[in-house]
Amino acid sequence: MKRLLNIFIILLLFAASSLFAKSGIEIGIFVPIGMSVGLNSYSLTNKNPTKQQQDNFETAVKQFRRKSAVGFDAGASFHIGYRFEINKDMSVSVLGELGYAHDEFSFYRNSSDKNYKDTLNYTLESLAIGVYPKFNWKKFSFGLNLGLKIPLYAKSISAYTDYKNKNIDRNIEYYNAFQVKDLFKVQAMGYIRFSVDYSVYTDKKFALVLGGYIGGDFGLSLKKPSINNQTIANQNIIALTKQTVSSFDIGFQVGVKILPNN
Repeated sequence: MKRLLNIFIILLLFAASSLFAKSGIEIGIFVPIGMSVGLNSYSLTNKNPTKQQQDNFETAVKQFRRKSAVGFDAGASFHIGYRFEINKDMSVSVLGELGYAHDEFSFYRNSSDKNYKDTLNYTLESLAIGVYPKFNWKKFSFGLNLGLKIPLYAKSISAYTDYKNKNIDRNIEYYNAFQVKDLFKVQAMGYIRFSVDYSVYTDKKFALVLGGYIGGDFGLSLKKPSINNQTIANQNIIALTKQTVSSFDIGFQVGVKILPNN
């Protein structure tokens, strides 16, 4: 019995060494650049609002709800983990992700008079921490980034434009890492991103990669909800209102990978 167990263990180790013979540490450095579409949502925190509260809330949102605008996203990320070779053409990578992210959440609202427009923009500089599992097929990689972004710096810009008189009234507020708590209820937001990459150049240990991604940031809840550039006028409504900003992101990325010997 002991001899059979030893033979089984030897065969198992041989199979594993054959299956993952080319496995090893994988390292990547990527720079994503793209655009984000701001998504602004409101809800009542009171699960059982009175009819008057519900009517006031719906009227305020309908009158002043902001529309999505386009912002700019960029960053840099470092990946490290392990690549498991399945065969000559296929492998699976399980990576951790650490990086820097520049994100913009942009919105606008047109007045009934087309001569006027007000805009709102939140710009965040964040530390990104996550995981990045990938399926690799030949020179292609299909990955899913999941993690959290922790804002280290934030800037809020609200502006009211008078096209008729060629005048812009702009207010800019800055928040450092310790002041971000004054802007957001929770000083973190989730992110998810699906990416497809192609190795335009490879040798035994190195690959130059181009690709694209689609995804978004979510769960950024404002501490002081606002529907226009001012906080909601009806204090009975603002006390019950939750405002969350998110984004839909799309862009391309360039990077390099250091691979196991292949």
